[in-house]
Amino acid sequence: MSTWIVPLALEEAAWEAARVEVGEAKVTEAALARSVVDRSLRYTSERDRLATPSDPVGDLAARATFFTVADAIKIAIPLRELLAAGALPTGRPLRIVDLGAGCGAMTLGALAVLDVPLAVTAIDHDVRALRIAAAACKAFAASRDVPLVIHTRPGDVATAPLPACDLVLLGSVLNELPGDAPLGVVQRALAAVGPDGAVIVVEPALRETSRALHGIRDAMIAAGAHVFAPCTRTSAPCPMLADERDWCHEDRPVQLPTRTGTLARRTHLRDAGLRFSYLVLRHAAEPRLASGAAWRVVSAPMPDKGKLELFGCGEPGRVTLRLLKRNRADGNRGVERARRGDALTIAAPVVDDRVEVGRDTAVERTDPSAPAKP
Repeated sequence: MSTWIVPLALEEAAWEAARVEVGEAKVTEAALARSVVDRSLRYTSERDRLATPSDPVGDLAARATFFTVADAIKIAIPLRELLAAGALPTGRPLRIVDLGAGCGAMTLGALAVLDVPLAVTAIDHDVRALRIAAAACKAFAASRDVPLVIHTRPGDVATAPLPACDLVLLGSVLNELPGDAPLGVVQRALAAVGPDGAVIVVEPALRETSRALHGIRDAMIAAGAHVFAPCTRTSAPCPMLADERDWCHEDRPVQLPTRTGTLARRTHLRDAGLRFSYLVLRHAAEPRLASGAAWRVVSAPMPDKGKLELFGCGEPGRVTLRLLKRNRADGNRGVERARRGDALTIAAPVVDDRVEVGRDTAVERTDPSAPAKP
C-alpha cells in the first residue's frame, strides 16, 4: 500500500499563516506540544470539555500547525477515488464548500491532489481560523500553481446557507454537533451539490464517532442518496452496526513533514498513520466498485497458523475472507497483498459468513484511490 505524503509546502503555508495570526510565542515547539495534547484529550477521553480549551489561542495554534497539517491529506483518499472513477465535474473551476472549514485542512488537502482551478467557499464560526485558512490555502495554491479563489464566510455549520456547488467537504465537523444536527447538515450538503457532485465527510476513527457516521450513512440511503465510497454494499443497514464493538475506519501509512512529524513524535499523536472514517455521498447511483463480488477490506490482515484471514464488507454484509497457506497460488496473491481500504474481487461464494479462497479461485486486488489506468 502506498504511503501518503503530506507536502512540505502545505506545512509551510499553514505554519506561516498561524504565526502571523497568533504570534511567535504560541508556535514554539513546547507551547504547541501542550496545546496539541490538550486538544487530543478533549477529542478522546475528555469530550465533555471539547469546546473549552485550556488556552484558546494556543488551541488555535495547535489546530493550524499540527492538526490541520496532519489531517489535510485524509481528504485526498476519497477525492482520488472520485478522480479515478471520473466522478468529478470537468470543464470549469471546481466549486467547493468547505463547511466547518476551521484552519483549512480539507481545502489544503484538496489542493494537494487536484490540479484544476478551484472556487472555494469556506464557512466556519471562528473568524481567526478562517483568516488562517485563507492565507494558508492561497500560499499553498500558489506553490502548486493551482488557480484558487477562496471566500470566507463566518457562520454556524448547522444553519449557514450553502451555495450551489460541486463538492461539500466536512472535516471532523459532525462529531461536534448535538442531537440530530449532523444528519441535517449532511442532508443540506447533498441538496447543495449538483447531480454530478459529491459530499465528502471525514470523521475521527473513534468507535463512537465512526458508528454515528455509519448511522448517517443508513439514514441517507433511506432518503434516496447513493453511497459512492467506501462501501461496496449499497443497502442499509451498515453491517458494523450489528455489534456495538465494531466500527469501520481507515488506517493508511503517512509521511508527515518535518515540524509536524517532530510534534507527532513528541506528543505520541498521529505518528503511526492516517486514521479516520469517511463517507462519500452522491445523487447518482454510480458505484466505484460495481461488481457484486467486490469486497472492501475493513481490517488489517489476520495471519494465523496455516491461514490468512481478512474481514471484507460487501453486498452480503461483513464476512471473513480466508486463504489457507496450502492454497496459495499466483491467481490469488491479491489476498496476501491486501490491506485495509483495498478492494478484492473474488470468484467464490459466501458460505457460512465466509469466503474460502481456493487454489483455483481468481482474485483481483485494487486500490480504489489509485489513479485510473489510461
